[in-house]
Amino acid sequence: MRVLILSSNNGGGHNAAARALQEVFEAHGDLCRVEDCLSFISEDISHAIARSHNFVYRHAPKLFDSGYRHTMKHPKTFMEHHGSRRMLSLGRKNLGRYIRDGGYDAVICTHVFASLMLTDARRKYSLPVRTGVVETDYTATPGTQAGGLDWHFIPAASLADGLAALGVDRAKIVPSGIPVRGAFYDRTDRAEAKRALGIPEGRRHLLVMGGSMGAGPVPELVSALTRQMDKDCAVSIVCGTNRALADGLRAAYGGDDRIAVYDYVDFIPALMDSAELLLTKPGGITVTEAAVKGLPMVLVSTVAGCEGYNLRFFTDLGGAATADTPQALARLSLDLLRDDARRARMAAALEGLARANDREVIWRTMQGMEQRR
Repeated sequence: MRVLILSSNNGGGHNAAARALQEVFEAHGDLCRVEDCLSFISEDISHAIARSHNFVYRHAPKLFDSGYRHTMKHPKTFMEHHGSRRMLSLGRKNLGRYIRDGGYDAVICTHVFASLMLTDARRKYSLPVRTGVVETDYTATPGTQAGGLDWHFIPAASLADGLAALGVDRAKIVPSGIPVRGAFYDRTDRAEAKRALGIPEGRRHLLVMGGSMGAGPVPELVSALTRQMDKDCAVSIVCGTNRALADGLRAAYGGDDRIAVYDYVDFIPALMDSAELLLTKPGGITVTEAAVKGLPMVLVSTVAGCEGYNLRFFTDLGGAATADTPQALARLSLDLLRDDARRARMAAALEGLARANDREVIWRTMQGMEQRR
């Protein structure tokens, strides 16, 4: 089977899910390509949207949340003939030609922009392809009901009612979990993982992450942690693509052997295996990776929007906790590091979700092996 995965160049999570899906299809011998849907409009527009998204996400989170809530309250934003939909439809000709000339049998989207563009391209050019969209947050993305694809893959069965309430046919809804890379499904003994990373024996390890863009009050969190924590703690901070954040933290804590600062890294699975606890903003991919690893979380409300739903999902589940300020978050994290029993209960709460997270469901469905219910 020839498979095209359409992501969108605004946010690392959608691309991470796309690459995780590519990994599955290629493991089964399928030809699989990942493309940025916005590039079918133009490369310049794709880069401009990505830069704008990244700036707002990092520096104006309240504006990001306001925009998200606006689209929730105004579902017509992504309906046909609306300006937003017409802008996305500018790419349908190039996308339709790309699918036709590439001989693709199936197209899967990891962003609502891609699903809407694909919907319009398939209708306009009568493309004989199987289609699906993967939700990468623990809620129904605004606009997802405006698409017309064959399958909607959702993170958890409990979210099906919300999607159906928006008008999506229940026969199209498939609980699959959010796809993450295969390395997250394997677990390494914590002591062994700590040795591999050079973390001294006996230190409890807190992993701090700000998503692919290093967003959120990370400096404030680290400052509060270092004022409160003992010598038996180790803190690893992953700054993603935020070079200024990494440089600032290294300048401030370079002489503290309890603190390790990383840029964008590809060994997050090893860091999670070595950690007792994760302190992070609740991006859909990050919280899923942690859940699959069985790693308890403290979640930081940074940009709200879809991440607010992720935070609520995991705190309600019992696999995560939260607090209102950097100081309170730091104290909560350090208390949890010392509370083995509570962390064990949080990890147990994640196990059901981890078992149900099966990216192979998406492969089987697109192959036609799963029957419509």
